[in-house]
Amino acid sequence: MADIVTGQDEPIRPRAGMREVLASLRQRKVAIAIAFGIATGMPPVLVVSTLGFWLRSEGIALAAIGFMSWVGIFISTKFLWAPFVDWIRLPFLEKRLGHRRSWMLVGLTFVFIGLVGMAVTGPKDNFTLFAAFALLTSFATATQDIAVDAWRIESAEDAEQDLMASAYILGLRSGYFLGNVPLLAMSAVIGWQMSYFCAAVAGLAGIAALAVAREPAKPRDFAPMTGIGSVLSALFRPLKVFWQDHDKGLFLFLPLVALFFVPDGLIISMIGPLYIDLGFTGPEIAGVRTVFGFPATLAGVVMAGLIGLRFGTLPAMAIAVTLAAVSNIGFAFLALSGGDKGVWIAAAMFEGFSGGMANAAMVAWASRLTNPMATAAQFAMLSSLMTLVGGLLGGFAGLGVEALQARTGSAMQGFATYFCFTPLAAIPPLILIWLVSQRTKSVPALPA
Repeated sequence: MADIVTGQDEPIRPRAGMREVLASLRQRKVAIAIAFGIATGMPPVLVVSTLGFWLRSEGIALAAIGFMSWVGIFISTKFLWAPFVDWIRLPFLEKRLGHRRSWMLVGLTFVFIGLVGMAVTGPKDNFTLFAAFALLTSFATATQDIAVDAWRIESAEDAEQDLMASAYILGLRSGYFLGNVPLLAMSAVIGWQMSYFCAAVAGLAGIAALAVAREPAKPRDFAPMTGIGSVLSALFRPLKVFWQDHDKGLFLFLPLVALFFVPDGLIISMIGPLYIDLGFTGPEIAGVRTVFGFPATLAGVVMAGLIGLRFGTLPAMAIAVTLAAVSNIGFAFLALSGGDKGVWIAAAMFEGFSGGMANAAMVAWASRLTNPMATAAQFAMLSSLMTLVGGLLGGFAGLGVEALQARTGSAMQGFATYFCFTPLAAIPPLILIWLVSQRTKSVPALPA
């Protein structure tokens, strides 16, 4: 089967299904990839979707909640400082931990500080300081994410990229779960501030994985940074290498990465407020997501690997983005149903399955686009693009819902109308997937 990027014959890759991922836990790097995924997945949820539940329960307006989702902007712009994570060696820490692991430790430490700060201040007493700690958490988790992605890609042979990507996404989606469901249940008992403090402490478990992880052995082209010329080189060299590797394909690859998750980004900050406005309690939400949503997410991760193995990554991406877009309509039905539990369970399962599938397919594809000589910077650029457009547009979601609520005269009708419009955002990525597939067919496979 031809590679989706170059048209050359792909190496034979191991199956990326759940059974194979679990069986591979005896490999240290695969198990650690899952652990790093958990540590990386929790903080973004805490500053975006889970935060929406907290803010709405405090009576914060939908428009403010939508704008507050922009604190995740650092996660979407991490490519701006990712080159320096590739180049800068941290004094003292690098000698003891290695380049990638030392940056992970810095990220983990400041994520802890940011979450504790959010827990101590709270949104009611000092919203500005609370937002500042949320921004710190976002910046720190983005830095941690840069180092983790580089470690994951550099620790795997090319034939292992799909397996490592699936393992990482398994951990990442588990992190999303842990950063959301337990807190929803805990908030009803100990309050939101103490719940966030507990999440901060739990996040330190990532240090255990850091302690047993091995520094990747792949060479990196480090050079002393002296003067503005070196700084500019650090910023632009990864782009130059990316252009050299993929040439005009960039005009398809980069827009596809940027637009793939827009359907999800348009609704993520509004799901929590919808649940709160429907009267669902934290324990109820936690129960549905635990029993139905999370298993569906894991099934989506497995399905992405199986479809990728049988038919290729592009078909898996096309199916995933289509299902993700259609799943948005499930929340429209939920709003119009007035909170019917059957509709809710179906919507949660559909959203979880499509989200897990989309994440696994895109990460596997994007990982193979990177060059080992600039792994952190290039994957940071790609993963930033994955969330940037959707994140920016999603910041206006609250305004959109409020405008539709005023126009329709109904809170739930406003939610439903908004959710029904968002699947249209899947049309551009589907067109781009088709164009990439046509480009692949036009590139002759080279002999092995």
